[in-house]
Amino acid sequence: MLVRNLTEQSEYYTSNVWHICGTYHALSDLNTLIDVGRDPTILESLEQIRCGLGKRPVEQVILTHSHFDHAGMLPKIREKYSPQVYAHPLSRNDNITPLADRQKIQIGEQTCIAVYAPGHSDDSVCILCEEEQLLFSGDVPMRIYSHDGEFTSQFLDAYELFVSAEVKTIYPGHGDQITYRVPHLMEESLRNIRHSRIV
Repeated sequence: MLVRNLTEQSEYYTSNVWHICGTYHALSDLNTLIDVGRDPTILESLEQIRCGLGKRPVEQVILTHSHFDHAGMLPKIREKYSPQVYAHPLSRNDNITPLADRQKIQIGEQTCIAVYAPGHSDDSVCILCEEEQLLFSGDVPMRIYSHDGEFTSQFLDAYELFVSAEVKTIYPGHGDQITYRVPHLMEESLRNIRHSRIV
């Protein structure tokens, strides 16, 4: 998968917007945006992207949740590219295709998994790509520093899945991608979650 952040240099308050192409630009790849942010300059960036002859740069959108900084550009992206839009069934955005927990979904050339991980919001979804051991986490917390928090059993189940998948790269909703000692970070966080209050 070729992953790039379209809002890396943004001057707006916005989420990261992760654009994914398949490595070899095959016709069967699904060019994907994970979140659309709220910076209109991504439209210019998308016009420069080539992901295969005759292919639209955006064929589908996956929203990690419906907060405005992650979904504000959705009307303009829809108007320009008419993508299929996937989100949690509780999403506040209209005309979405609901994602089921643990549903498989193609991104680029890979088959990934949508994982409900409530905590940041009721409609939080992470995207786990096991083959490449990477995770698009949205605003779901990945670094859990102590065991005095409170987490849902569904969040614990999701985090256990991420650890068992031996994730090595995290693409968060804000900030730089995380690559340094990710398995250690997640194993330590999982220990703290297990010693916290589970509701």
